[in-house]
Amino acid sequence: MPVKKEVDVDSNWKKYTFDTSVKMSTYLLAFIVADFKCTEPPLETSNGVKVRTCGRKEPVDDDEDKYSAQITKTIIEKYEEFYGTQFPLPKIDSVAVPDFSAGAMENWGLILYRETALLYNPNKDTYSNKARVNTVVAHELAHQWFGNLVTMKWWNDLWLNEGFASYVEWIGTVKSEPNWDYLDFQTYSDKSRAFAIDSYTSSRPTSIAVSKPDDINAQFDSISYSKGSAMLVQAKMFMDGTGKGTENFENAIKKYVEVYQYSNAEQSELYEELSKVYNAGKDETAEDYMNIVEVMNTWTLQMNFPVVDVRRYDDNHVIISQRRFLISDAGSSGDKKSPYGYQWYVPIEYKIGDGDIEFLWLKPNSTELIEFDFSDADNYLRLNMMSAGYYVVNFNYNLNSRLLKYLDDTENYKNLTTSEAQGMMYDTFLLISEGSTPMSEGLNLIDMMLKYEDRLVPLREISRQISGVAVHISENEDLWAKWKNRYKTVASDLYGKTEASKYFKSTDDEEELPTDDVEGGFQNRLKVVFAVNMACAYGVQECVDIATAKFDNWNMETGENEPKAEFKATIMNTVMSKDFNEDVKKQWDALWGLYINPATSASEKQTIYYALGLIQNNDTLIEFSNYCLNSTLVRPSDALYILGRSIAQTRLGRHVSLEFLKANWTRITEEFTDALFAVDAYVAGVLSDFSEKADLDDIQEFFADKLDTLGPGRAAYESALQSIRGNIAWREEHESAVEEAVADQSD
Repeated sequence: MPVKKEVDVDSNWKKYTFDTSVKMSTYLLAFIVADFKCTEPPLETSNGVKVRTCGRKEPVDDDEDKYSAQITKTIIEKYEEFYGTQFPLPKIDSVAVPDFSAGAMENWGLILYRETALLYNPNKDTYSNKARVNTVVAHELAHQWFGNLVTMKWWNDLWLNEGFASYVEWIGTVKSEPNWDYLDFQTYSDKSRAFAIDSYTSSRPTSIAVSKPDDINAQFDSISYSKGSAMLVQAKMFMDGTGKGTENFENAIKKYVEVYQYSNAEQSELYEELSKVYNAGKDETAEDYMNIVEVMNTWTLQMNFPVVDVRRYDDNHVIISQRRFLISDAGSSGDKKSPYGYQWYVPIEYKIGDGDIEFLWLKPNSTELIEFDFSDADNYLRLNMMSAGYYVVNFNYNLNSRLLKYLDDTENYKNLTTSEAQGMMYDTFLLISEGSTPMSEGLNLIDMMLKYEDRLVPLREISRQISGVAVHISENEDLWAKWKNRYKTVASDLYGKTEASKYFKSTDDEEELPTDDVEGGFQNRLKVVFAVNMACAYGVQECVDIATAKFDNWNMETGENEPKAEFKATIMNTVMSKDFNEDVKKQWDALWGLYINPATSASEKQTIYYALGLIQNNDTLIEFSNYCLNSTLVRPSDALYILGRSIAQTRLGRHVSLEFLKANWTRITEEFTDALFAVDAYVAGVLSDFSEKADLDDIQEFFADKLDTLGPGRAAYESALQSIRGNIAWREEHESAVEEAVADQSD
């Protein structure tokens, strides 16, 4: 709350009296005593809420507070409209804390952030940094209503806070940056991140029993955040339908907030409001009446998700059924019983040929028939429109080949939305991991999509799947090199199509990159950056040469010839990834000097530490790892992220990281006891990409008597074991197909 009265007690002390707080949960209370500077004068929303961003004097003097303050004002006004309730406090202060372990914390009216999640300098930071600031601010502001004004009754429903904020943040970002077309990234981000965890028996239901602090901490994961958001995207779909323009979902949310403001609620009470709106005017005996409480319970009270199998039934029908999705041979250890037998109420939107979008419910333990004329050789079926459903679609061969035949055409392919194209690629490789789809189908789909695709998000998804295969086979170094060479031409073609070379070559052209003040500029700029990064990563010689020259010409002490922020990561990564020699070590040392320079911003430090972890030298990686345990060199809030995400990102780094973990486990667990999110990221980052039985055995043997020391990281450990088992099974099933695909490639 704002200061009500300020009194000088004596020459050394002041006494501040604050306004009385509104009724609120105690975990949302925060005080800050710091020599910080804030946005002056404060901005003010249309309803009179004063808005400030605060932080260290240096970045605020450089106007790094301005962007987050402006979007906070815009997003609050949008959320007042979305929730149907005004922001209940007279002010909102957002504070950048230099060494903050979490990304942010939604304290009511006084939100705390990492510096990288709140401060933005357009002269030094990338558009990716800008998007990071925007989405985190939008997420924390969403909590001011959903979480703060209405709070879950108990921690078993934490997903109501985090999943809903993760869903609503997209609304805030779209409002504050309309030229970004940011909804294109929603399924790429949320659903894909959730599937990566929810594909194993080590997953958990979204809502679980909570009896001790570690149970609470373990819920701050992709299930609460990303699956929660994806389930709400699905709920919006079945409440309103694709493209119909209704706001049934929003109206139910408004009512929920109105009824439960300044109090606590359970997930069932949210579902009741959804059910009232969905069934308005319907009799309980009506065919289209659905008990939304029961529908949602099948999604929140059991883990995993369904595969919707679609196959030919007879000459005039297809039959749709469901089954539980699990990664092939990941093991059943730790499997949990489900009150619903791993069956769901599945909302399905589908389209036959050029017809209208139709809707049906696939209920638990049932099947559905859809009329479909198989005699028409050109007939095809599309299912899961906008990729809004939280499930995977598995067409049998005939139906899949019909759809691909239709899409293998310049004009027809354009009918796929961005999210549908991304989802089709992701689903295919997920089914490959499950073992129900051969690798050849995935490779054919990549080839087909690359003929027509020019949108950023589907291109990123294609790249993600190519990289995913590379990680699976990385222990086989010759095969890895051939796989990389197979897609070098793809990277080179994209580099040319986007005119990335023009932007990358000279300083003048770098300044002419597309900007986000025009429609499409944001994604076009990111596409150029993506193309440059992919070209250098796959060894396109021109790109590598330019990156090397720019690095060599950059005087890191004076800042002379400093590369543009958008290309810094690629330039650093390219040089650090080279075969190790004395020159590369000198370049590593120069980058390390820039990292520890107090004048280097938090966002640039993040870019640097990812590059430093790419060095292909055992001793240097160990040196870097030891630096991470020295708090005078590396902030404790960054240390575990560097150890788990930066150093462990390559094959060599993965093995170095595991040995370092084993040698330093006691020290790490003692020094980072309170690093809630970082411990999960560290354990998962170091362990998850191993793919050999010997490594799995080694990991399990090491942790056999240390499971109690994992604390909230226990879930991440169990998930990592499942991932390793899945990786081993993947290699046994698919590595020979990869070898066949690259037989004509040199390494």
